[in-house]
Amino acid sequence: MTDFIESFATQQLLPPWEAEKVQSWGFVVRMTERRIRDYLDTYFNGAYPDRAPYHYTPVPDAHFGLLSAVHFGRVASRNKRTASRLGDGKEAWDHLQHTEVYLVFPALRYPVNADNLLAGEPTLVWVEPFIFSDNDSVVFSSREIWGSDMYLGTITRQVGLPRHQLHLDLGTWGTRQFTPRSKAEMVSVLHIRTGGDSPIGLGEIFKQNPHLQPFASILVSSGGFAGEAPDGVPPSPYAGGDELNNLKQFRDCFDMSAAIYRAIVASKTTHTEIKNINLFDTSKVEIAFMWSDGVRQLLTTMFDVEGPNEPGPPPDHGQAAKDGPVTTPDPSFVGPPPAHFPKPTKNTPNVMDWQMDRVVLKAELAFSFRSKARFEVAGTIHSYGQTPD
Repeated sequence: MTDFIESFATQQLLPPWEAEKVQSWGFVVRMTERRIRDYLDTYFNGAYPDRAPYHYTPVPDAHFGLLSAVHFGRVASRNKRTASRLGDGKEAWDHLQHTEVYLVFPALRYPVNADNLLAGEPTLVWVEPFIFSDNDSVVFSSREIWGSDMYLGTITRQVGLPRHQLHLDLGTWGTRQFTPRSKAEMVSVLHIRTGGDSPIGLGEIFKQNPHLQPFASILVSSGGFAGEAPDGVPPSPYAGGDELNNLKQFRDCFDMSAAIYRAIVASKTTHTEIKNINLFDTSKVEIAFMWSDGVRQLLTTMFDVEGPNEPGPPPDHGQAAKDGPVTTPDPSFVGPPPAHFPKPTKNTPNVMDWQMDRVVLKAELAFSFRSKARFEVAGTIHSYGQTPD
C-alpha cells in the first residue's frame, strides 16, 4: 500500500479498522463463467504495460457471486503509527458508522513464472467488482489510501422490522439516460427486501440445490458464511479464501483508457464473536437493480443481461415515480439525509428516482448474522510498470 500523507482531520481513515455492532446480510446470486472470465482478463490478466506474476481464472462449477449489505455500527482506526506520530497513546482514533453494499465472487490466482507459464497451485481469492458506502470519509479512505473502487451512495434501511430482516434501498448521483442535456440526479440503483425466514436448515437447502455445493464449500471454508460447515458440505479444495484482491489505479486525465498508476492490493476482513445467524426464505427475497445508463455497464459486465427483465419500479416504490423525487425520507427508514432535490413532495421512503425498469435477480441462498469485524490491508502484491532490479 502506498504511504498516505495524513493530517489531523483524517486519522480515522487509516487502516486497520475494527468495528463493533456489525450486522451483515448475504445473498448468493448466479453469475456466468464467461462474464467472470472476461472481467478477470480485463482487470487482472492484461499487460499494463507488463503482466502481473499472477493469472486469475474462474473457479470451476462455482459461478456465483455474494451480494452483501453490511451495517457497521461503530468503526475505529487502529493505526498505531498514526497515534505515535501525534504523541498520543490512544488505541483507537475517532469512531464513525456506515453501511456498505458490495458484490464479490471467488477466483483462482495462479503464480506465473518468467516464461508466462502457470507455475504452481492456485490460491483462492475474492474479487470485488463494485462497492458502495454511505459515508464520504470511508469512501475517501478506500479510494485514496488503499485503492478500492468504492462509490458514494445514499443507503436507507427500513426500521421496525425484526432486526435480522432487511429492506434496503441504494441510490447514487447519476443519470437515467445520457443525452446532451442530461443532469445529474439521485437515481435508484438497488432494492433488496427479505420476506421471512427459511422453513428448512442449511443442510437441507444444499441437498435441494446441489449446484450450490462447490460455491458453498468455498463460502463456508473462507468464512464468507458465518458458522460451522453443515452436513454434506465438504471443505474447499483450494488454499486461501480469506483474501480480497482489488485493482488500485489512477486514470490518466488526458487518456481515460490508460492508467498512470496501477497495482494489485490484497486486504482481509475477519469476523469474530459471530451470533444470531439466520437463513431467509429465498422465494420471498427481492433483489432488483434499476436499469439506467449510469449503471448499465456494471449490470451487463457482471450479470448475463442485456436489458431489464421486469417493467417499472419494485412494489411499493411506484409513488415516487408519480410524484417525482422527494426530499424527506419516511420515519420508518434510517440513513443519511437525501441529496438536494428541486422541491419537496410527500413523505415517503422512496427518496430516490424510481422511474426505471429493473433487472431482477434470484437469490440462491440468503442469510444474516451479527459480529465484530477487523479490516486490514495486507499490502501491494504487484505494482505494474516498475523496472525490476
